[in-house]
Amino acid sequence: MANGTAVRPYRFQLLVPMFAGVRWVGAALRRSKSTGRDVVDRAHAGAASAVSARFAAPAPATWATAIKAALTERAGTPRATLTFDEAIAIVCDATGWPVGHVWTQTPSGWRSSGAWYSGASASNLGDQVNALRETSAITDLGSGRGIVAAVLHLESCRFLPGLEGLGSPLRQAHAAALRFRGVVGVPVRSTVGGHDKVTAVLEFVTAQEIEPDGALAEALLDVAEHTRKPRSARKKSTTPTKAASAASSSSAARIRRTKSLDAEIPDNLAG
Repeated sequence: MANGTAVRPYRFQLLVPMFAGVRWVGAALRRSKSTGRDVVDRAHAGAASAVSARFAAPAPATWATAIKAALTERAGTPRATLTFDEAIAIVCDATGWPVGHVWTQTPSGWRSSGAWYSGASASNLGDQVNALRETSAITDLGSGRGIVAAVLHLESCRFLPGLEGLGSPLRQAHAAALRFRGVVGVPVRSTVGGHDKVTAVLEFVTAQEIEPDGALAEALLDVAEHTRKPRSARKKSTTPTKAASAASSSSAARIRRTKSLDAEIPDNLAG
């Protein structure tokens, strides 16, 4: 018993520091995990804030001003018209957007017009931009998908975040490889069969998500208005219509009949 009573305090003295050490290590681990989570949470919050600041920043006020100034310089007069290539070049150069493209409505659906512009910010992207262009040239949006559908829905400018607005998985893949982040669409209206309707959409792929902005939308719509074909130009067409050709033929026939009747009148009645 003497030996037993002597051993118990000794064992107790050894166990107490061991338990205390375990508790200390456990507390340290919990603090470490908590601190690690806090660091990760703060890092995620900072990254989200940076992404929001970089990709969803309001459009600079200078963009609308630059578009209007370039439009005035290029168009010259309120009735002057722009080609699709000129229209998208004005916008890309004024905003720094890397790519401009135009969709047009055809009997078989919405297809690329062939108009394409790569701005200065895309000058070093080379083959990657060409791949996006070639894919766009063969893409058929049917009755309207992506940015075209969005524009047709409201018949106004649309600013879409992300790349779903491109309307094609392959186009989205090329744009993602280029680190593009948003799509902007602008309606171009024309009079067809006596009805005013959207017949083309100016499409811009951007390197950042653009928040809707009234001044910028107004400037873009001004460009679209100058892109539509004026009625006066259509009236001045030199190609004869079927009605005009028919009227001309009828008039010629009447002249021939009159000459024929004149020849048949006797000389004694002609006087």
